[in-house]
Amino acid sequence: MKILFKTKTKYTKEVYQKYLQFHQNKFGNKYKFNTIVTILLLSFCIIINLKYLNYKTSFIFTVILLSFCFYSFFYPVKKVQKELKTEKFEKEKEFTFKFYDKFFVISNDELYEKIKYLKLYKIYETDDFFYLYINKNHAFLLDKSNFSIGDISNFKKFIQKKICFCVKFIQKLF
Repeated sequence: MKILFKTKTKYTKEVYQKYLQFHQNKFGNKYKFNTIVTILLLSFCIIINLKYLNYKTSFIFTVILLSFCFYSFFYPVKKVQKELKTEKFEKEKEFTFKFYDKFFVISNDELYEKIKYLKLYKIYETDDFFYLYINKNHAFLLDKSNFSIGDISNFKKFIQKKICFCVKFIQKLF
């Protein structure tokens, strides 16, 4: 099979910080809104149960509220810290992305993974990167400056044809 596009991306802490900043700018307000609404609803349930002297139910809702707050505020920070300690960022691993007609391949010295385009959730473009999201929270990072086969403009057209419903090109972040 013929390689249509090939690029390499070195996963450094700086690259990951750029991705986190993009992700926060793109999805942060929605996450904050959902968190606030959930906290308000749980607080309302606590207040109503206290008003009607349902202390056991109030206690249960309080535990749920505290657990939700812990999960919403501390878990994402811990998750990012854990990700930064992984080998791919500690050793600044370089990943090669090869794009074929029906799938693309991600590889390095230890990894070889074949992914069909249908598994992609969304694709975003910034000035420096393409972010190929595989779900709402995880993405492959493609450095636009390292295409060794093909070029960026043809890659944009190619990827739009493959998954036209979920490609968003963002030229300016701020």
